[in-house]
Amino acid sequence: MLSYIRIKLKPKEEDRLLAGHPWVFANEVEGTPKHLTPGCLVEVLTAQGAPVGRGLANPVSKIMVRLLTYGFEQDIDDAFIAHRVEAALKARQTLQDRYHTNGLRLIFGEADGLPGLIADAFGDAVVLSCFSAGLKNFLPIVTQTLQKNGYPFVYEKTVGEICAKEGMEEHQGWLTDPKPLPLELKEGTARFLTHPDAGQKTGCYLDIREARTRLFELSRGKKILDAFCYTGFASVRAALGGAAEVLAADSSQTALDDAAENAKLNGVETKIRFEKADTFKAMREWKKQGLEFDGVFLDPPPLAKNVHDLPEGRNALKRMLSHSIDLLTPGGFVIVATCSHHFSWTLLEGVAREAVEQSGRSFQLTERLTQPLDHPILLSVPETEYLRALVLREVSF
Repeated sequence: MLSYIRIKLKPKEEDRLLAGHPWVFANEVEGTPKHLTPGCLVEVLTAQGAPVGRGLANPVSKIMVRLLTYGFEQDIDDAFIAHRVEAALKARQTLQDRYHTNGLRLIFGEADGLPGLIADAFGDAVVLSCFSAGLKNFLPIVTQTLQKNGYPFVYEKTVGEICAKEGMEEHQGWLTDPKPLPLELKEGTARFLTHPDAGQKTGCYLDIREARTRLFELSRGKKILDAFCYTGFASVRAALGGAAEVLAADSSQTALDDAAENAKLNGVETKIRFEKADTFKAMREWKKQGLEFDGVFLDPPPLAKNVHDLPEGRNALKRMLSHSIDLLTPGGFVIVATCSHHFSWTLLEGVAREAVEQSGRSFQLTERLTQPLDHPILLSVPETEYLRALVLREVSF
């Protein structure tokens, strides 16, 4: 029989949790129980002693408990975790065909009832990241369940500053028999090589897939700027969509080398010019050089990792969007994206409106794009909604 350590909340701290948010912060707990260790099973109660739910504790983290159940009826054991993994996989059964890709996010943490766990599939291989010290103990059953469901190769990439915040050691390597790297991703008519051992996140960004698809559809005959190209996914899709030429810029030479490899893999290397540049500064230089583009794809790194970064991030995005409009030919388009939860639709559209007004030109907002269905949004956890993109097209009236 499983043993749970009981944790009691301070008065009036239960409402957000009972509404479905799984994070119990350390400052919401009435004292820290003895013998609380990373990964131990806990039961959370209100200040009045009513059940809230069961979860996994980590006394080192500001998020002291990540809830996995509401109420005390279900045990958190291997069978429970395997069921959650299988439910996440079942929810994505039709998405490969829908998005014409073999690359999907199979597990999206809180949105799939497995807080802190991310798993991305590239064909028959999965790259997972575990940022919950509690769930680390369950990685063997997660791996076994993935293998049972058609993913024989599982690679763990748990690295970055979040590991220190969780009091976890970084870990990177195969949890199963290895598969030769890099892995191959298919997206639409494109093929890409991904390097989970060296690249950012799990090797690439699956979440902005729909914005890349829109770029593919809009690029025929156009001159395109991919302002933060990373390993060239958007640049290649623009070229395959019939772009006349693409300028792909990034500050990382390693990323550019990978991007050039992806361009060659798809036979579009003659259409794409890669340039090592700090895009924030380079846009002004491109304007001085008289460069113009029919379309700009603007997907910068996170500009507001927390709410305190918002004022500076907002100003930075406005400057970049203004520079993008300055580089745009009459009737051109801009796709601008942000991957920060703190950038609300209202804030993003406000930045776009100000940049447009400042330019003296007229643009339609033709589309709002968000994260695809393999990155589901759980309404009770606002943090699961984080990717927003606007498609702007200049009009002449």
